[in-house]
Amino acid sequence: MTKPAAAILIVEDEQIVAIDIQSNLERLGYRVVGAAASGDEACRMAASLEPDLVLMDVRIHGPIDGIETARRIRESREAPVIFLTAYSDVETLERAKQIEPYGYLVKPFAERDLQAAIEVALHKRAADRRIRESRDDLETILDAQRHGTVMLDAQGRIRFASRAARRIQGVDNAGVIGRELPALVPLSEAQMAALSEICGRRQESRTRLLVVLEREDSPSKHLEIEVADDPRQAGGRILFVYDVSPLADMQRQLDSRHAFENMLGRSKAMRQVFQAVEDLARVDSTVLIEGETGTGKELVARAIHRLSQRRDGPFLAVNCGGLSEDLAASQLFGHRRGSFTGAISDQRGLFEAAGGGTLFLDEIGELPLRVQTTLLRVLEENAILALGESALRPVNLRVLAATHRNLAEEAAEGRFRQDLLYRIRVARIQLPPLRERREDLAILVRAFLADHRGSTGKQVDAVSDEAMGVLLDYHWPGNVRELRNALEYAVIRCRGSLIQPENLPPELLERPAAGLPDNEAAGELDRVMAALKWARGNRTKAATLLGISRATLYRRLRELGLDDSQAD
Repeated sequence: MTKPAAAILIVEDEQIVAIDIQSNLERLGYRVVGAAASGDEACRMAASLEPDLVLMDVRIHGPIDGIETARRIRESREAPVIFLTAYSDVETLERAKQIEPYGYLVKPFAERDLQAAIEVALHKRAADRRIRESRDDLETILDAQRHGTVMLDAQGRIRFASRAARRIQGVDNAGVIGRELPALVPLSEAQMAALSEICGRRQESRTRLLVVLEREDSPSKHLEIEVADDPRQAGGRILFVYDVSPLADMQRQLDSRHAFENMLGRSKAMRQVFQAVEDLARVDSTVLIEGETGTGKELVARAIHRLSQRRDGPFLAVNCGGLSEDLAASQLFGHRRGSFTGAISDQRGLFEAAGGGTLFLDEIGELPLRVQTTLLRVLEENAILALGESALRPVNLRVLAATHRNLAEEAAEGRFRQDLLYRIRVARIQLPPLRERREDLAILVRAFLADHRGSTGKQVDAVSDEAMGVLLDYHWPGNVRELRNALEYAVIRCRGSLIQPENLPPELLERPAAGLPDNEAAGELDRVMAALKWARGNRTKAATLLGISRATLYRRLRELGLDDSQAD
C-alpha cells in the first residue's frame, strides 16, 4: 500500500518564491495544501487544512512575523515547523529556537537539502508522537493506580506526580512540577530527614516510611512512602505513596475492640482479666490483684470501681510501701490531735474519705504487721478506730488490694498475717507479665506512640521491623510501664518518623536478642553469626546488638576469616 504524500503548508510573502518552493515540493512527491502570505492567513489555513508540516518564512508581511506565527500554530496543533530565511543572525536564531522548530534552512537552498529537512522533520514528528503516546499511556496507567507515584530529580525537585499523589493535598500538576516534595506531600522537617536517610540506603536495605499528616479541618492522613532509584537519572528517585488511612482506621477500630476500661490487650490472658473485672464489678467483695511491677494493677482497680455500683463515689489509692507504722495507721484510719508526736490537728483517714466509694491499697504486702492487725478488724467489722479515739466509726466502702509479692510465701515466713490474706483474697485477679503476652505489644506500641506524639510534639509514627524485633525479644522486667517509658525515650531520641533499634534505651540492646548466644561458653564466631542473622545482614544493627562499633565488627569478621559474602 502506497504511503500518502505528506501535506505541506507554505508561508511565504514573495509569490515567486512560494511558487518555486511549491514546484520543488511537488517534484519531490509532496502535496502542497496551500500558500499563505501573512501570519494571520497562515494561522487560518493551518487550522482548516491541517497540514502535516509547515514551511515558514521568518520575515513576512503583516503585524506578526514567521516566528510568532509558528508559535501560534503550535499552540493549537502539533504540525512541525521548518523555518526558511535568508537571515541567519544570532538574534533571529535565538528567537527561532524558543519555538523548538523541526528544522532551519537558509536561503538559497538546494532541493535535496529541502527534502532532507522535510524527511527528518516528519520522522522526528512521528517519533515524538510515539514517545508522547507512550508517555500518555504511562501517565494514564499511573493515574489509574490507587497509590501515588512521584518522580524526583537529583536535586529533589518534582518531575512528575500522578493524579493519586496530587489528590493528597488537592493540588494541580502545574503547581508542583519543579518544586520540592513538601509542595505535594506536606512532610515535616523530621519526616523529610527520615525520608532522606532512607534514600541514602542501598535499595535492598530500604524500608517504607510511615508518616501521619495531621490536619485541622479533617481526619489525619496516614501514608507509606516507598523509595526506588530512577534508572534513567543518577540521583533521581521514584516515590510510591500509599494512602493507608483506611487501614489505619481499621486498625484503630480493631484496637478499640481490644480496649477495655483504659486497658489494652487481645491475648487470651488479658481477655480473661477483662472478664474477671466485669464479673467482680457486679459484687462488692474485697479483691486481691496480683502481678509484677508495671503490669497495670491500679488500672484494674480503677476499672472495677468504674464498672461497679460505687462508680459515683470516690476512688482513693495509697501505696503502702515504705510507710512507718504510725504513718500508715494515721493515713488509713485517721487520728486525733495530740495522739502522737506531730499530730497537731485532727485528720480523717482514707477509710472515711473513701466512704461510698473504693479504697485501693497498693503493695499491701508491705504494711507493718500491727497495721495489718487493725486492717483485718476494720474489714471484719466495717468500722474504724482512729488514733487517739475510743469509739468506733462505721465505714461503708469497698477495699481493693494489690501486691507484686507472693503473699502465701510471705505469710508462711511470718511477714504477712495469714488471716488477713484469707480475708483480702476473697476474689483475686492475676495479671500476666508482658513477656507472656507479646501478641499485645503491637497494640500497646501504637497506643503509647500516639500518647507520646501529643506530649512531645514529635511526629514519630511507628517502629521499624528491626526495632519491633528488639521489643519482642526483650524480657520486660518492668512490664507495660517499662515499655511505655522505653518508647518515650525512643521518641525523644528519634530524628525521623520511624523508631530504629539505635533509638531504643541501651538496656534493651545490652541483652542479646532471643537466639543470640549469651554465655561464656558461646564462641565468638557463633555470637557474631547469630547477630548478623538476627539483623538480616545489616552490619550496623549487628554491631549494635553486640555492643561494638561497626569498625570493630568488620575487624572481627576479618579476624574470624569471614568476608562479606560468608557473613551474608
